[in-house]
Amino acid sequence: MRRTAAAANRTGLIILGLIAGALGLTVLAIGFGLTASIDPALEAGADLGPVASVLALPYSALIAVLAALVLAVIGLRWLSAQVPRKDFAKPFRMQADARTGLTTVNAEVIAEAVAGDLESTDGVSDAQVILRGTARRPELLIHVDADERADIDAIIVETAHRAVGNASLALGAPLRAVALEIGIARTRSRRQRTVNVQ
Repeated sequence: MRRTAAAANRTGLIILGLIAGALGLTVLAIGFGLTASIDPALEAGADLGPVASVLALPYSALIAVLAALVLAVIGLRWLSAQVPRKDFAKPFRMQADARTGLTTVNAEVIAEAVAGDLESTDGVSDAQVILRGTARRPELLIHVDADERADIDAIIVETAHRAVGNASLALGAPLRAVALEIGIARTRSRRQRTVNVQ
């Protein structure tokens, strides 16, 4: 189970769509001569000499290069956000006072233990768990692959009571949030159908 950048994509696409829409409407308004009353230079058949003179200035090439670099950085940042991430929490610090000793536990270790606990449930063929948050406010993201003939209600109850309870007991703190996704697999390959439970 990996986190992707779907929300960031939607936000970025909405912003780009609004900008492109505004530019398109502006060009249409200029083409239909609706902007001539605002500025005669914006008339459809107006002379583009002032625009050409601005682009011919010595620093206009530098501005174009800087704009291209900014757009390239934004594009690379957007591409890097597309890489799916497991997004585990930082190592959990289990003691409040470091003077009495310090114990840290990797979130992956606890997540693997919870996944192993879930895989012992009847009807569950595979489980993936991500542990996020902090030691005081942990959160669990669970994906379970169940047999198509499994009792889904029983899997949900078993997950909520036993596996989540064991995780909370091991962490020594109540879980702030638990998200459960159940994949119903007709074959051994995943992604047949999914059910989300919050």
